Amino acid sequence: MSFTTLGKKLHRVIRVSGTGDYIDGEYIESPSEVIIIKANIQPSMASYRTQLLPEGDRNKEAITIFSNDWLYTARSGVGMPLKADVVVYRGGLWEVVVSRPYGNFGEHCEALAIKFDDSNIPRIGGDIENIT
Repeated sequence: MSFTTLGKKLHRVIRVSGTGDYIDGEYIESPSEVIIIKANIQPSMASYRTQLLPEGDRNKEAITIFSNDWLYTARSGVGMPLKADVVVYRGGLWEVVVSRPYGNFGEHCEALAIKFDDSNIPRIGGDIENIT
């Protein structure tokens, strides 16, 4: 087993790859697609990681993602605006807000994601071994 795949499982990511368009004066978002990534996802407890988040998001529940696949934050400004990737984890939706791609030790990406306020994570009893 490669060190870069240690502890990683398959997870779903919702990605909008286009910018949308105006049709008859109404904005229509680009369709989203679900992709599968291989990642190790952990709660983000370290305070230095939460300092990377914008001021209003620092008190929200966050996760740290270590992935063999690239994850993308929202992009705005000049050029094509794009929505951030949304990771499905523990039954909730998590928006990628920080992404750090690395290429020096295998291709991998480290990211932070925050839980959407209206995304409820179900309480699950019993064995936590197989929850994704």
